[in-house]
Amino acid sequence: MTGGGRASARKKSKPPAKPRIAGGRLVDGITAQLREMILDHTIAPGTVLLQNEWSERLQVSRTPLREAFRILERDGLVRVSNGNRTIEVVHFASREHELRGLYEVREVLDGLAARLLANAGLQDETALELDSLLEEMDEAAQPFDSSRWFSAHMAFHVRIAESCGNSRLRQQLDLIRMTSLSLHAYLGELSSAGDRLADMLTTAAKQHHAIVAAIRSGNGDLAEMAACQHIRTVLDSDLIEGAAGLLKPSTD
Repeated sequence: MTGGGRASARKKSKPPAKPRIAGGRLVDGITAQLREMILDHTIAPGTVLLQNEWSERLQVSRTPLREAFRILERDGLVRVSNGNRTIEVVHFASREHELRGLYEVREVLDGLAARLLANAGLQDETALELDSLLEEMDEAAQPFDSSRWFSAHMAFHVRIAESCGNSRLRQQLDLIRMTSLSLHAYLGELSSAGDRLADMLTTAAKQHHAIVAAIRSGNGDLAEMAACQHIRTVLDSDLIEGAAGLLKPSTD
């Protein structure tokens, strides 16, 4: 694939259907569809998303489409520039050592956020949100719905960081979102691996529940240990290597 601001999608596919609402807001359907297409590289990194083009392709008006773009920007999937006129799909860290370095930072960030939140005390509203996200991940694991699981997974880690009370740490939310989403495509590839994916999701679920339990206990040391162990599991696996392989720019 050649470079340039308006890179074409890596995969050739038929035009996407109009987003299904499924009881939710139209903007949620648009966001979910675009997120999935970006994460599985149907829309390649570097692609410029033109509002008139995507409004026509998705058969929606520009108002919900613009809101979807803002959500994707918050998630770290697109970059907005030129007075909000240019929306470009970001390039994830595509080299293994780059992605590994980011996860090494994540280990520190997640551990600190969990410690601070445990020490400060878990507020009822945040506890309910975390419990809801745990339930969402558990339900999306059987059978595995990658888009649903990753959306809840990212929100889970972001919510802990948002609630920890450290404004400097909250400035790193984009890093947390990007690294979490970077594994999306590779876990999707593992969906055919059956038992291996199931084992990984079971381990992740146990660790997520342990993180919340430790935070709820008010034990900062235990919360930090649980959060760090979760990221260390990723670092010690082949997930980063596999994800980096899928994220390498196309040379077509």
